[in-house]
Amino acid sequence: MFPEGVTRRVAAANDPQLESCLEENVVPGQRLTDLDRWMERYQQADPDAPAALVGALSPALLRFFRSQVANREQADDLLQETWLRIHRVRRTYRPGEPVLPWIYAIARRVRVDGYRRTRRITLYEIAMEVLPQTPAQVKARNPAPAFNTLVAALPEAQREVLTMLKVGGLTLEEVARATSSTVGAVKQKAHRAYERLRKLLQVEAEGAKGAAQ
Repeated sequence: MFPEGVTRRVAAANDPQLESCLEENVVPGQRLTDLDRWMERYQQADPDAPAALVGALSPALLRFFRSQVANREQADDLLQETWLRIHRVRRTYRPGEPVLPWIYAIARRVRVDGYRRTRRITLYEIAMEVLPQTPAQVKARNPAPAFNTLVAALPEAQREVLTMLKVGGLTLEEVARATSSTVGAVKQKAHRAYERLRKLLQVEAEGAKGAAQ
């Protein structure tokens, strides 16, 4: 349905181990270049367009949300809200422009709104003296995918940029547009993210080596 032509990504500084860890659980070879045309057809009320967009982008968007929130249920809710919001504001997309930055900008706003909503609920529950979940219940959840485990150690801004680049397949320019930033700032965040992950992997490898001796 979508032709070849995945957008270019930032290289992992020629680190095979880091690249392998980051590529695990990342959507392989997403065909994304025809999404702009599907978005235009969506605006024109093509009945096939919504399913095409949802099918092509939902896996990457879900991974984007999973890298930002604590559990799968929250990520699913944010994904659903994102598509509902895209439907409501679909007329604001400008035909001819890349659709990925537009979609990820909406996803970011949904995530921020979700965080604020969750925070309000949490503060209300504390005020009402509702006990939090026990640690045992939290540990009972399925472990996060390897990619989420890696990026969880990053600051939020770096985690967001790296997820857009590695999972969403956005270019540096598209990430800059989606985050209302500059290409230089995106490059810097991506570079710092790779450096931090490389150090964490090195520490983990040295720890495993020491334990084996």
